[in-house]
Amino acid sequence: IEKQKLLVDEKQKEILDSINYAKRIQTALLANSKMMNDNLEEHFVFFKPKDIVAGDFYWATPVPDGFIYITADCTGHGVPGAFMSLLNISKLNDAINQKMTRPDLVLNEVKTGIIRALNPEGSDEESKDGMDAILCKLDRKNMKLQFAAANNSFCIVRNKNIITCKADKMPVGKSHDDSGRFTFNEILLEKGDMIFTFTDGYGDQFGGPEGKKFKHKKL
Repeated sequence: IEKQKLLVDEKQKEILDSINYAKRIQTALLANSKMMNDNLEEHFVFFKPKDIVAGDFYWATPVPDGFIYITADCTGHGVPGAFMSLLNISKLNDAINQKMTRPDLVLNEVKTGIIRALNPEGSDEESKDGMDAILCKLDRKNMKLQFAAANNSFCIVRNKNIITCKADKMPVGKSHDDSGRFTFNEILLEKGDMIFTFTDGYGDQFGGPEGKKFKHKKL
């Protein structure tokens, strides 16, 4: 029993060391704090993976006509989810490098890329992995917010009122309708508006005396 315990402890350490190293790689690909500070005067990010690495991620990049940022939730949790986040960030980079900046066009391009990557010709298995996401382009100069959203809605708080920004009911990836295209949305912003984007991670947390989900309404 003692030998078995030592073997299990050794394997556990190897696995955790490997996942912690993977965390360093994933963190390096997220939006760094300097970029966020340079482009957003007031902001906060709450990112707390349950399993060291995460299927949720946030990513951003400045573009000539604004600042693009995404809040996303990949299929899978922990290590599988983290693998998906790396693929999705790669496809986002590809789309932006093609000079795409309109949120709906970026998500459409990423969707096509993910489907091709995960469903190669000749493969026997069909993958429906992808992500739910909110992609925003903030134009501070003209006080505009352009966005496209996949399954995840978000909100703007204006004068203590909540404005809900609806999402398209499909993921960025393979679904019942691969030909579906994301909707382009544009909102005129007012001074003092606060934009909150989030995944389902917070609302899906269990807790409280009855051990129930927190849910989005309370959030």
